[in-house]
Amino acid sequence: MLERYCGFPVPVEPVIVFVGVTDLKVVATQLGVRVYREREVAALAPLSGVLTVEQVEQVYGVARHRQAWSQVPPAAT
Repeated sequence: MLERYCGFPVPVEPVIVFVGVTDLKVVATQLGVRVYREREVAALAPLSGVLTVEQVEQVYGVARHRQAWSQVPPAAT
């Protein structure tokens, strides 16, 4: 949806952050989802960005509008 409304590729990486959890056992899977406890979120900082500052602002603007998420995308051809 972000790419559709922004007009450029928006690469994403799935992340789950558990808040208020003191003990968390993470098991590797083939799903490619990063799992963190809230105090480990700083570990995301080393990720290298591929979007310009302007593109990030555009993605943020699109992502915060509920209409973008409530519309059904066109079927792939």
